[in-house]
Formats: sequence, structure tokens, C-alpha cells
Amino acid sequence: MGYLVLARKYRPRTFAELVGQDHVVRTLSNSIAEGRLAHAFLFVGPRGIGKTSTARILAKALNCSQGPKTDFNPDDDICKEIEEGRSLDVLEIDGASNRGINEIKELRDSVPYAPARGKFKIYIIDEVHMLTTEAFNALLKTLEEPPAHVKFIFATTEVQKLPATILSRCQRFDLRRIPDPLIVSHLRKISQAEKITIADEALLLLARQAEGGLRDAESALEQLVSFAGRTITLEHVLEVFGLAGPIETRALASAILAGDGPSALAKLHEFRTRHRDPLRIAQDLARHFRNLLLLQIAPAEAEAELGKEEKQTLLSLGKLPEQSHLLSLLEQLLEFEHHLRNSLAREVALEILALRLCEQRERVSLETILKKLAVPGSETRAESAASRPSPSPLPKTTPTAPSSNPSPAKTPDPKPTTPSSSAKETFLNDPAIRAALKQFDARVIDQSN
Repeated sequence: MGYLVLARKYRPRTFAELVGQDHVVRTLSNSIAEGRLAHAFLFVGPRGIGKTSTARILAKALNCSQGPKTDFNPDDDICKEIEEGRSLDVLEIDGASNRGINEIKELRDSVPYAPARGKFKIYIIDEVHMLTTEAFNALLKTLEEPPAHVKFIFATTEVQKLPATILSRCQRFDLRRIPDPLIVSHLRKISQAEKITIADEALLLLARQAEGGLRDAESALEQLVSFAGRTITLEHVLEVFGLAGPIETRALASAILAGDGPSALAKLHEFRTRHRDPLRIAQDLARHFRNLLLLQIAPAEAEAELGKEEKQTLLSLGKLPEQSHLLSLLEQLLEFEHHLRNSLAREVALEILALRLCEQRERVSLETILKKLAVPGSETRAESAASRPSPSPLPKTTPTAPSSNPSPAKTPDPKPTTPSSSAKETFLNDPAIRAALKQFDARVIDQSN
């Protein structure tokens, strides 16, 4: 056999080798041990997390020698046939290229035949959401009441495209994105087996870039080996994938949090000279702000997700920003992502985004203004005013004839009640309030023009 890429060479072969899917392994193992086997299984989840691998492992567990059992030998003859795609009892079908009604009719016609060696005849349909409506309809009756020797295993990345009639006939398993620490541990095992020297920072960056997909992380490691050989550093990862890097991302984030536009633009110019991807820079920024927000709201969960070292690094940056400020920054980043992705001048769009994020520090939220309006002592004055007796109504007078020398009665002008001068000066001299009033005046002028 020729060269196998790492994603295929280190594909899990047993339930014990599956990474990050303990809830699925436990359910399937208990079902096999107790003999409570469904006739149709549906594995759902994003790309590269082990849906097809889980389907093949389940097929091995069902058809292995003296099976079904969970602790099967992966080097068993039947298991080797299933793994290499040579088994007559396990038919693996690509839903994207076999999506028509004619292919499903052929499948349906082969269902009544007994298996050749194993206990079950197993049909694995990958990307099952690609089947046409007519193909789904042709499969319904067989899927609902298949023969006792038939098992269906479906895998899909877009479960929302499956008809409800198909979903109701399957036992559904939602596979999760794999946490970064588990991806790092798996990549470290592969590196040791392949005699590859790679820095821990590079492994962590590969895991974050994969976004929970183990296959993506393995493919990225393969690409790095082709680029840098068997000694890989953090700089190699940054150069190959156009990433900003954790230190540079923190520096850019600090400039934005401080409202320092020139420093933020200087950092972006440095990224441009080093050919960093603007979209990845924005994504790294969003991840950094999200981690700061998580650290502020749920420190225990942040430590479990990020690790103690990363948590200490974030805490060493100084006082955590206000929650409202971080939320505002994240909202801006998420709203701008689509525009940045489709922009023809991504570098310019990223500079505009950075300047807008810097302006967030100068903006005053409505909650801040209301807090500033609550001047100390105002509540006491309001309570004393409420306790004063209301003035008695004026007595009714009957109209009289006007005299020859009318002299209108002078009534004293009521004195308007105004807040104390000290409270007014305290309020108006507040820089946050003055900035908010300037923004309000500018908006009014724009609307009038």
C-alpha cells in the first residue's frame, strides 16, 4: 500500500480510540451489551469529528466474530474487510453521488438477501441529506420495517435537510466538536509516533484553528510537515496558515480596549507586511474577547476550557474590561464578519473595523448615563418634596363690577425649582456625559440636514 496521510493512518479503529465522543460510545456500548439494537442509526455533527469512523466501528462491533460485542479485535478478518471496504455485508454508499431514486431502488431490492459472513447486512449512507425527496420516499417503508438481519447507519452534516419521516425512524446521535485539549493530546501522540518535534504553542494553535474538527487538525499537521520538515515551531504555523498569533492578537486587543486607534492601525500594518489573513485576525480577536468575557462571567468554566496557563496569561494583562464593553465589541465583530468575508479590500475593511472598535470605549451606554443622573442626595430631596403639604386651593371669588380706578392685584412670580449648582456642575463636567451629549447633538444636526 502506498503512502497514507495522517488523517487516514490514525483513523480510530475501535470505540476506545474515538476522541471526544464518550457519550456516543457509552450509549452504543450499552446497547450492544444489552442486545437493545435499533434498526437505524443516525450520526449528526460537523465535519471531521468522527461520524463515518463511528459508523464503521459500529459495523465492526455488530459483524465481528462471535459478535455483536464492543471489545472486538480490529485485526479480525471480518473487521479488516469492513475497514478496507471489501466486506460483502457492509455496503458504504455516498449519498452525494448516489442520490437518485434508481440507486435507492437497487438498495431496496438487495435488502431481503441474507448476509454472507456476518450476522447483519449493514448499509452505511454518508451525507444522507443529499438524497432526493423521491429517494427518501422510496426508502421509507424499508427503513420503517426492515428484515431482522438489516441495519441502516446514516451520517450527515446537515440534519435540518432530512425529512421528519426519516428522523422519526432513526436513533439519533449528535457528535460534538472535540475540545482543544483533546486535539492537542491526540496530535502530540501522532507527533511522537511519527518522530516529529513540534512546540506546544504550535499544537495549541493548530487545535484552535481546527475549531473542534480532528481531521482538520491532522491535515494541518500533515501540511506543516511538508513545509517545515520534522521540526515545527510556532512561527511555521503562523506563516503557513496566515494566523496572527496569540501575542500579537493580545497586543491588538489591548490597543482596541484602550481606544488607541494609531497603535491598532500600526499593528494591522505589521500584520499586512507579514501576509496575515484579515479574516483570521478578526476571528482571533473575537475569540480573545470571548475568552475575556468567559473569564469574567464564569472563571471555573474558563479554566476548564482554556487551561490554567492560558487563564493566568489573560489575568496578567491587567484589569478585565467591563462586560458591556466586551459585549459591544463582540457584537461589532460578528456583524462585520460577513462584510469582511465578501469584501474586495479586506485589509481596508479590517482597518475600518478596528477604528470602529476603538470608538466603543468613548461611547456611553444608556445604563451609564442613568447611573450618572442619580446624583447623590437627589433621592433625599425628592423624599422631602413629597413630604411637604400640598398648597391649599385658592378661594372662589364672585365677580364684582369694575371700579373706576382699577388696580390689578400683583401676584408674586413663582420661583422655578432648579437643582443645586454643585450637582449641575458635577453632572455637566463629567467627561462621559459630555461625550454622550456631543454625539446626541451631532445626530440631531445630521437628521435636520
